[in-house]
Amino acid sequence: MVNSASDSVLKVSNLTKDFSGIRAVNNVSFELNSGAITAVIGPNGAGKTTLYNLISGHLAPTSGSVKLENKEIVGLTPNLIVQAGIGRSFQITSIFPNLTVAQNIRVAVISLQRKQFDFWTKVQQDRSLNQAVKDILELVGIEALAQNPVNLLSHGDRSLVEIAIILALKPRLILLDEPTAGMSREEAQKIVQLIKQLQQATGCTFLITEHDLEVVFNLAESIIVMHQGQILLQGDCQAVSDSPEVRRVYLGT
Repeated sequence: MVNSASDSVLKVSNLTKDFSGIRAVNNVSFELNSGAITAVIGPNGAGKTTLYNLISGHLAPTSGSVKLENKEIVGLTPNLIVQAGIGRSFQITSIFPNLTVAQNIRVAVISLQRKQFDFWTKVQQDRSLNQAVKDILELVGIEALAQNPVNLLSHGDRSLVEIAIILALKPRLILLDEPTAGMSREEAQKIVQLIKQLQQATGCTFLITEHDLEVVFNLAESIIVMHQGQILLQGDCQAVSDSPEVRRVYLGT
């Protein structure tokens, strides 16, 4: 059961991260509403990846707060943050290339259901486990790829598998880092449509970093523009496209 659209899923307050005297993220604050799709854009070095690492627990902030549904998650390890309800993809896919698509998803479901130490039930005979894997395959539309080894898939299909693995962990918030990077226009459009479908089907909240502005404007309901570690502007697509400051720092005009 998801919250209403007016409820805050994630609240970032005065988040700051210093690296040896360099301030990569500088006093960043924003909220994400339940079920919304928000994009984070900005030039290279703007602080987007550092922000993601702070939210997902891969980095500890110098100061500030990150709350998931009003519960502080700063200080939690990445695996505990996943258990709390945040799933994250990476620019380099983090999947098991020698396993099949179904096996990759099964590993995630086993972790979610805490069955990794169940030595008495064969996975092939575990109905709830296999049904969960089947449901995820159908949700992402990759049933036909179920028995294919991941290392034989195209880059676009591997990205679909990574999204499926994230969904298998039943997150409330999904962080996607450059989900269409390196894809053809057709593959990118497929990812855009999938994210929209998943938003409707699951009620998950999405936070996405993306360089392709066509993808951003087709997908995001709200856009956060970062520059030199700070939020330059947060607004809808029209506000961002109309902003002279955004054009100056992001588009170089």
